[in-house]
Amino acid sequence: MAGSGSGGGFFSLMFSQLRRERLTRARVFEILSSTRNPEDRVGRFSDMFLIVLIVLNVLAVMLESVPAFGEPYRNQFFLFEGVSVFFFTLEYVARIWTAPEHPKFADKGPVWGRIRYALSPMALTDLVAIIPFYIVLSGTTFFDLRFLRVLRLRRAFKLTRYSPDMSIVLGVLRDELRLILALAFVLALLVVMGSSLIFVLEGKDDGPFGSIPGAMKWALENLTTVGNAGIVPESTMGQAFATVLGIVGVVFVSMFSGIFAAGFVNARHKRHTALRRYVKLQLVLNDGDLGDTAMAAITAQRKALGFTEADALEIINEALEEHAGLDRAALLALARRDDRMLLDD
Repeated sequence: MAGSGSGGGFFSLMFSQLRRERLTRARVFEILSSTRNPEDRVGRFSDMFLIVLIVLNVLAVMLESVPAFGEPYRNQFFLFEGVSVFFFTLEYVARIWTAPEHPKFADKGPVWGRIRYALSPMALTDLVAIIPFYIVLSGTTFFDLRFLRVLRLRRAFKLTRYSPDMSIVLGVLRDELRLILALAFVLALLVVMGSSLIFVLEGKDDGPFGSIPGAMKWALENLTTVGNAGIVPESTMGQAFATVLGIVGVVFVSMFSGIFAAGFVNARHKRHTALRRYVKLQLVLNDGDLGDTAMAAITAQRKALGFTEADALEIINEALEEHAGLDRAALLALARRDDRMLLDD
């Protein structure tokens, strides 16, 4: 009973606070923003609600594909889908409406700013997450239901908005895209060259190396170090070439790994620099004193950048040392901040 009362009290508090809210465009943008004040209860509730809804939707799509669940509970799945799409549509419309409040689109004007946001990757992900339901609702038979089900699984990508670590992965892919595409082109050339040479060395009319296109699967498996124990060259030259191709594949995979490793290190360094500059800005704006308001802003920023409390505290200490020149007052301030755990959630 106590747990029930506390849960009911929490929701009552949320709804009473929502009734008191003046939902201006700026306020709605703040609620949906990942860089808002961490003490914003409405924003935190909104995030948690959408995260749980996304996870439940992914589970529902997977269970719906199981015959033992999909057919008997078809109506229940459709009802849950409709309720979910209602909230996802509200979120999508709210994000389009508040797009001019975003610093990235603020100077584009209300119309062009919304268009630019609607064409952004995350906005397109939000749109793809709700389109399948409206297609099914329209009664069209043009699309395969299995294809629409796969589209609904795109809702899982919406979770990247609430995970700074996932945004780092996507950022690395975006930053290193040109180099990744260049390596993919080299891989394609190696596959063509490898399949052509093994065709010359092992080519038989009825064997796995009987044609260049037929040998491409073997070459790709060797280059990606997957291998295929069922397809082995018979001649000594063919086996030697397979060994060389395998070594080239190991080097190639290492190059891919190195690109991603360097990208993650670079992304981490950029975020470290961004938080450090933000702390220095707060020091300048507050005459060297990081009070509760400044620390709340820093906490919101470090959560948006994906830093742990310990990492952020170290960055703050470095900035304070640099700002104060390591005098006695600064060292005492550092000690007090470590003791008070200023970045406590």
